[in-house]
Amino acid sequence: MNGKNNKKKITCCIVGARGYAGLELARLLLRHPNVDLKFCFATSEMNLSHYLNTESAKNVVCLLDKEIMSHLTDVVFLATPAEVSLKLAPQILASGKKVIDLSGAFRLKENDYQKWYGFEHTEPTLLANALYGLLPWVGPSKNENLVANPGCFATAVTLALIPLLKDFVIDSENIVIDAKSGSTGGGKKAAENLLFTEVDGECLPYKVGRHQHYPEIVEAIKNFSGQKIEAHFTTSLLPVRRGIIAGVYGRLAAGKTIEDVENAFQKYYGDYTLVNHGRLSSAIAKSNALLSLKKVVGTAKTHISYEVEGNKLYLFSCIDNLLKGAASQAVENLNRIADLPLTTAVNRMEALI
Repeated sequence: MNGKNNKKKITCCIVGARGYAGLELARLLLRHPNVDLKFCFATSEMNLSHYLNTESAKNVVCLLDKEIMSHLTDVVFLATPAEVSLKLAPQILASGKKVIDLSGAFRLKENDYQKWYGFEHTEPTLLANALYGLLPWVGPSKNENLVANPGCFATAVTLALIPLLKDFVIDSENIVIDAKSGSTGGGKKAAENLLFTEVDGECLPYKVGRHQHYPEIVEAIKNFSGQKIEAHFTTSLLPVRRGIIAGVYGRLAAGKTIEDVENAFQKYYGDYTLVNHGRLSSAIAKSNALLSLKKVVGTAKTHISYEVEGNKLYLFSCIDNLLKGAASQAVENLNRIADLPLTTAVNRMEALI
């Protein structure tokens, strides 16, 4: 891949470009100084400039997805359902190209795909070698041809828990996770439960005990912190378009204080500008800057806030489900494998409101 001193741009294409995450990804890649977005693929005809009203969007060729293999680029982003990614990734990799997959097709190493995704995994070797791209936690790896971009709920939860578990600040048992997402988390498919009249005025739990991001969270925490958790995990649908707020509740380990919580986040995220963190009692948290979805939606950041009462920890993590939960983290993964600063093209994004 092209390094920091190579002026040749990385050619990219997006499969599934009409979806919410696909369109956000196109927007980011078009502003990336080291990228040439060549093609967008979709299941039906599309014009990217219809969605992104910029001059650069007019130069991107939009094609039907059946034409993918005839127009491969250096890096192919798959913003497709897991079953589609499972089919396409082996073909693209066999052509010598790199794949960054935004679906769940290559995330789970230790769990049953039939149970969590409803299909049998047919590529065990690719699955075993795929790099789980949780940033900034991914370390050096030789397996960078296929990157499994983390799920949105998994990103919000693991970024909040890994520093604390890695430094033994909290007990790995008795963790409760209550995560809520905007309706774009369900994708662009037509579904009754995503209709405005069904979502508005509600906050309904869904996939209780069977959400596919739960085993992903458990595996990522084990891999990056060395600890195994068995948490209560629920997901609910908020009557907003985008954004995730994950409430995480646990107990401090013996002898630990809120200063240890603060120090752990500073230790691991002090040099990573895409995480802001602070106590709920701090000035920044009191202004709702760390708890407000409006302050994080439209940005690539993660906002983490926390408070302790006795030995009980209250922890909140907010992200944009379409950005840090999908598209901007995919761009970070591109930056990583291209030896560019992680924040290239995603560091100067402002909240939508």
